[in-house]
Amino acid sequence: MKRILSTIAALGLLLLLLCSASQAAELTRQALHLCAVSVLPALFPLMVASSLLVSLGCASAAGRLLSPAMERLFGCSGSGGTALLLGLLGGYPLGARTIAALLRSGEIDHPEAQRLLTFCNNAGPAFIISMVGSLFGSAKIGLSLYLIHVTAALLSGMILCRKVPRQRSISVPVTATEKSFSSALVESISSAGLTCIQLCSFITFFQVVLQLVSNSTHISQPLALGFIEMTCGVVRLGPAPGDFIAAAALLGWGGCSVHCQTAAVLADTGLAMAPYLRAKLLHGLLSAALAAAAVLLFS
Repeated sequence: MKRILSTIAALGLLLLLLCSASQAAELTRQALHLCAVSVLPALFPLMVASSLLVSLGCASAAGRLLSPAMERLFGCSGSGGTALLLGLLGGYPLGARTIAALLRSGEIDHPEAQRLLTFCNNAGPAFIISMVGSLFGSAKIGLSLYLIHVTAALLSGMILCRKVPRQRSISVPVTATEKSFSSALVESISSAGLTCIQLCSFITFFQVVLQLVSNSTHISQPLALGFIEMTCGVVRLGPAPGDFIAAAALLGWGGCSVHCQTAAVLADTGLAMAPYLRAKLLHGLLSAALAAAAVLLFS
């Protein structure tokens, strides 16, 4: 039955694209333009830099400073703080990608990587403050949404990390040879380039399909669209207080498109997606609750 339903869905998608070929082509051009002017400039340099930091062993150095807070709050090592910082500053899915890099390098073990996934993969300040803030006509509102987003992420981690085993084994890197800066740089650029191609592929596909479905069915409810593709939902929101709460919820959830991007960067790590998805659902609910409290407090 599952295969039959999957086949029907695939055939329906093919039919939709064939019946709207010219429109799909234009939407694809628009989505690729979005990737070229927004996604790649924001993410590619950060992905190169984050991979370089991990390859050169900088996570271990940062770990000595972050270890007390990370251990007390989340039961994680200080090295995991690198994923938290980059995830909060770089945006989806840089946090997950950094976790995968730390796991492959031996800086963290599998249980710790699973814990880090509950709170380290987040939307970045550039997207929330600049783009989402502009929808509400104020960078201050964007900053408020970002602070809510960060607070909800940390709360999600503190709540859910209690349910993931905390016994950590001492992890040893797969290779003891130290990489030179030049080889680490080449490897980081190549890896970041391939990852960005994956991300743009997911963004383009979801943007095109959702817009075609929206045009065909006249469904334009921001929460419904944002559940699938965050940006599609967020750009349809207005300045009303209810939209502020909806924006917080969508940013915390991230959208199925982001989750597919996350699954792609975690593909060879063996990390489970189910706990991550539960964490993002909790992140969205906590964000909505905090946003509602802010509306009541400041309205």
